Amino acid sequence: MLVHTSPPGAARERILDAAEKLVVRDGAGHLTLDAVAQTAGVSKGGLLYHFPTKDALLAGMIDRHVGLLEARCAVERAGLPPACESSEIKAWIVGVLEAQPEREEVGAALFAAAANNPALLDGVRRRYAEHVQRLEALGDSFGRAAVILLAVDGLMLGEAWRITPFTPGQRARIVAELLCLADEACAPRIPSEEPRS
Repeated sequence: MLVHTSPPGAARERILDAAEKLVVRDGAGHLTLDAVAQTAGVSKGGLLYHFPTKDALLAGMIDRHVGLLEARCAVERAGLPPACESSEIKAWIVGVLEAQPEREEVGAALFAAAANNPALLDGVRRRYAEHVQRLEALGDSFGRAAVILLAVDGLMLGEAWRITPFTPGQRARIVAELLCLADEACAPRIPSEEPRS
């Protein structure tokens, strides 16, 4: 008798999909490994092979969420002129702020779960530090680039937690302003003239 099994990567993705569905529906605090296994159509042992604990599953979900965000930023970066110093910042602005409501719900639930266990964010901290290192390569533009990064993250988190009051038109103006600031941050600076005495 032939038994059809999914490749290990497919099973892992199916488990993560099921866990995200449950987190959005019930909240991360109510997530159980039994419910995830049942929703994913895998045995409990199959789930434990990929994610031995609930925290490992939550960390995997957060890692995938951040990975998808980085992939969107990479797509944006690829569409910008490579010689342009503002490309890194603009890719972050558009990639992070591109509206994806279903991902935002997952992200909000996962980061709420991480409030109970800050170690779940270790992978996010590492990736964020790598992003800051790329911005450091901008030299004198680093300070402004970091301010833009913080503004983007603030808007993203405010939307994830549903506390920002911005209309779609206001939000579009904010994104446009951030893109202009990215160009200004990376524009060559003209040295100011020394005052004559």
